[in-house]
Amino acid sequence: MAATRFLEQVLRVRPSWRPSKIHFQHLTVACSNTVYKVACGEEKLLLRVYGSDDHGLFRRPHEVERARYVASCGFGPQVLHTFEEGRIEQWLEGRSPTYEEIRTEESIRRIACKLREFHDRTGLNHNDLHHNNMLMTERELHLLDFEYSNSLDPTYDIANHFNEWMYPYTGPNQHLYQLGLYPSLAQRRLFCSYYLGSPRGKGALVDDFLAEVEKRRQDSHEFWVRWADSTPSSFNRDYADARRKLLSPSSRLVAEERAEQGQPGQAAGSSASAEVGNVAEGICQTFRILLQAQARSAQETRLRPSAQSA
Repeated sequence: MAATRFLEQVLRVRPSWRPSKIHFQHLTVACSNTVYKVACGEEKLLLRVYGSDDHGLFRRPHEVERARYVASCGFGPQVLHTFEEGRIEQWLEGRSPTYEEIRTEESIRRIACKLREFHDRTGLNHNDLHHNNMLMTERELHLLDFEYSNSLDPTYDIANHFNEWMYPYTGPNQHLYQLGLYPSLAQRRLFCSYYLGSPRGKGALVDDFLAEVEKRRQDSHEFWVRWADSTPSSFNRDYADARRKLLSPSSRLVAEERAEQGQPGQAAGSSASAEVGNVAEGICQTFRILLQAQARSAQETRLRPSAQSA
């Protein structure tokens, strides 16, 4: 019965397609929705069937409006049709990079530059940027799935992306993080340097900005624990229980970060003196203000698309 309903929705978008020639392929990379590739010959669409939004972290009408807005800014697929249980989107060619691939310098550069472009042009965070929410081609990198996008806060978005490196999302225990996959200090500095437009990764600005990013790591863990607690399932219970361990100030990840920075008795990112700390905080606060002002200006010059169904 559900398949028949979804076929009817597809035919509203492509009335010339012959039902007997339409094939649905379940894609297993989405957590908040069930996603299908719909093909008829060489032509393809993406069918997104909504999961629960009982968690209250976003609402579907808002999500659809946001998807249309970011598409108008040049990110993600066009929304072609919406219905109560889901929506149909443009199909984008490409492949998700593996969790090994995102660790290369070239991928770090591409992701950092694309995220900066997304921030500048939309005035929004992505807030769920992991390797399954990207599509790569030889020339292009697409960001996908903007359910959790919200007001611009670059240091949080980058901290969350770094945390996502610990989750390969493959195998039988996808809820478990792997501390050994967290980006090294050199990789984090490289990402921030490309994001800031300083590819050599040198200078106080990069280090100060990275220190601000590190302060947001726990905020990211807290958000996803709350998400998992709000959407009960066996997977989410296991996910939340595992991720809570990362909230402990005595966790191995925090200890390793302190050791990397040569600060065994201090929290990650704190300065050797109050004076230096105040300067660093001032620089990064100014940078955040400039980014937010630039983003607001970009939004004010655009007309947001309406939330009406196609």
